[in-house]
Amino acid sequence: GKKINQLPIGCKHAIKMLACVGSKCDKSILKMFMSEMEGMQGSIRRLNHERNDQFLFLDFAVDEGLVKKEGHDYFFAHDEIQNAAYSLIPEFERGLLHKRIGNLIFDHTPDDRVDGVLFLVADQLNRGSEFIKEEKE
Repeated sequence: GKKINQLPIGCKHAIKMLACVGSKCDKSILKMFMSEMEGMQGSIRRLNHERNDQFLFLDFAVDEGLVKKEGHDYFFAHDEIQNAAYSLIPEFERGLLHKRIGNLIFDHTPDDRVDGVLFLVADQLNRGSEFIKEEKE
C-alpha cells in the first residue's frame, strides 16, 4: 500500500480503476471507461485530451513492478497489490464506481461483441448493487 501511495496521482487513479475490474483486464475494455472515470475524481485533471494518458500511467505502474502487461492485457503482479489498490477507494465510492464501470463497458461495446463482456458487466453491476438499491433504480 505504501508504494502505491507514493505513485503520481494519475497513476494511482489508473491502478485503482484496474483494481475495480479485477486482477486482469484487456486494454480495449479499460479504454471504454478509464478516460471517462477521470472526471469522477476531482483531483485528476486531463493532461491532454488523448485517451492514452491512463495507459501511460499504467505503463508507469508496469515499470514500478506493480502491474504486468502481456499483449493487450494489464494485470496485477500480485493479489496483494490489487487488494491494496482497491482498499484506497473509499468504501462509499465503490458501489458507484462498479455501477458506472459496468454501464460504460456495456454502452461502449458494439452489439456483436456484447457476449464477450456480459460476465464482466454483470459482475460490475452486481458489485454496484448496494449503491443501486440506495438510489432506488
